[in-house]
Amino acid sequence: MECSELAEQLTEFLEGDLDADVEAAALDHLATCASCETVLAETQDVIGLARNHGRVTLSETNRAQLWNRVVSETEN
Repeated sequence: MECSELAEQLTEFLEGDLDADVEAAALDHLATCASCETVLAETQDVIGLARNHGRVTLSETNRAQLWNRVVSETEN
């Protein structure tokens, strides 16, 4: 699995909605990619914050900037 593939499927991964073989590929990738491991940990932190503080509404510009940063972090 490539970093960009993991980024595209991160939500499904976190929710346990991937097929077993795709999940295994994601786990294999995470075991060898510090960048994706960091993105996963940060995403989990954001989810925890959202759970504790409620829903945050982002403008389309901020949403796009956030997504672009996540993608750029996973491509390193």
